[in-house]
Amino acid sequence: MNFRPAILILSAALLFASGTGCRQSQPSAPVAPPTILSPATAAHVHWLGKKRLGITASAYYFTRIWQFSQGARLERQTLTKLATTPGQWLPGGTNLTEDAVARLWLVFNDLVQEESYLEIRAPANPQLLGATKQGEGGSTLNPRLSLVFAIRLNEAQSDSWLTNLPALLQPLTGARAVNNPGDDTWSLKTTNVLNFVQFTRVGEWTVLSAGPEQNLLAGEITARIRRDRVPFVSAGTNLWLEASLDLPRLVNIFPLSASGSQILSLVTRHSSLSSFHLSLSGDGANVITRANLTLTQPLPASLEPWRLPVELMHEPLTSFTAARGLQSWLAAWQPWRDLQIGTAPDQLFSWSLAGSPYQIYLAAPLLDAKSQVAALTDQLLQKGNPWLATNGYISFDRASDGNGVTWGDLPDIKPFIKSTGAGVDGWLFAGLFPDTNNAATPPPAGMIQDVLRRTNLVYYDWEVTGPRLQPGLQVAQTARLIARQPQMSMDSASIGWLAMLVPRLGISATIINRTGPAELTLYRRSTIGLTALELHLLADWLESPQFPHM
Repeated sequence: MNFRPAILILSAALLFASGTGCRQSQPSAPVAPPTILSPATAAHVHWLGKKRLGITASAYYFTRIWQFSQGARLERQTLTKLATTPGQWLPGGTNLTEDAVARLWLVFNDLVQEESYLEIRAPANPQLLGATKQGEGGSTLNPRLSLVFAIRLNEAQSDSWLTNLPALLQPLTGARAVNNPGDDTWSLKTTNVLNFVQFTRVGEWTVLSAGPEQNLLAGEITARIRRDRVPFVSAGTNLWLEASLDLPRLVNIFPLSASGSQILSLVTRHSSLSSFHLSLSGDGANVITRANLTLTQPLPASLEPWRLPVELMHEPLTSFTAARGLQSWLAAWQPWRDLQIGTAPDQLFSWSLAGSPYQIYLAAPLLDAKSQVAALTDQLLQKGNPWLATNGYISFDRASDGNGVTWGDLPDIKPFIKSTGAGVDGWLFAGLFPDTNNAATPPPAGMIQDVLRRTNLVYYDWEVTGPRLQPGLQVAQTARLIARQPQMSMDSASIGWLAMLVPRLGISATIINRTGPAELTLYRRSTIGLTALELHLLADWLESPQFPHM
């Protein structure tokens, strides 16, 4: 499962809070903090902070990797990019002066280093969410939206925020902060989604709020801090990161011009994901990722028994992925429907082998594999080849034995699609390089049994992440070459970071179980929380000229 959208959503939420927060003056009528979150909560994110991770035993290896110079270089580069281009990710934002960029960089650095908490609240009723009015410049105001961001800062850091944020918010919002007499607080009236912004300090926490002038959420969080010394309601005290997002409601809350809203819209439009709860913790050597995902559409009532491609796989495996329950989704997917080659498969499998970076394979069980692959071959030859010729690419060729197609004429990469087996043993089999090792050792029985014994399992992924990074880079660079896209620079901060990770990352294992009619539960144990593919996607995004846009 690709967590890039999730990673972008969390980043967008934290960055939005950092640039639009407020120091809240003491509410006239303190509100008793609830022991559970309100049903109106659309999002909450708690980040323990890099400093506190560094003194937490369960994060020992994770923070050790983070401290290497390659990681520090990438962190500085990313914060600098974000600080120099706020107009790309804030609604109505514009590029800032050098002085303002330096101030914003300090704010972002504190976000990485220090413990923080974000909570967004809005009614669940879409009609209430729609009760908005237009501000200057066509921006949308929502008087029912409340946003509070709290960060644990020492007095010197808090004083820095007290000074820096008004200087940043004025060019971004067009409004000037007004100091409240008698204390170190200020407020600001905007004409965008932020509405009324306030800034204050409560105990160890610097609190920023946005929303109506009578902000009940701000009052609740202030009361939580005074009662519990923390602003959040959490199920666990040893979590590094905890986040819950109601995606459709967040899309309705924020203006469509905001980058964060575009990301949320992308996720909700192209998937049935409605909400999810994510947590990260550790055991000293590994990151433990847990997530609960709620879908808008029910999952299949029953899961077909696993049909693993044991006869196609062999050692030395460096990764293996299995997924099932896909038939209804594939059948409704327009690209599959356009192929017109018959019934969609319910299961998909992929794996990679040590050796050539192009020894990556995919298999799907098909009851009529021979005729379906033959139909796919005709489609590729008749419709695919004219497009390839028009765009200056080499055409597909029918395989020499008449079974499927091959593409290209390079010695070290030769993509193919073919069928194997027949009837209930029939497979669509594809790869980037032919596998001719017929006498190899079968795949490990323990891994196969681990999949078969999990009755509610819908997704299984295993890999040795370090050894997959370098082959993955070569495949990615080849893909960029074929797509006529610029190569990722080998001198880039992200490539240096990936190279540093290669000898330091071990096994990653991910399982996703169906735990309800429309609910999935994810568990992952990995060295730094991401797979090789996800690390490459992250590096590609961080080095993109359009960063932070996708």
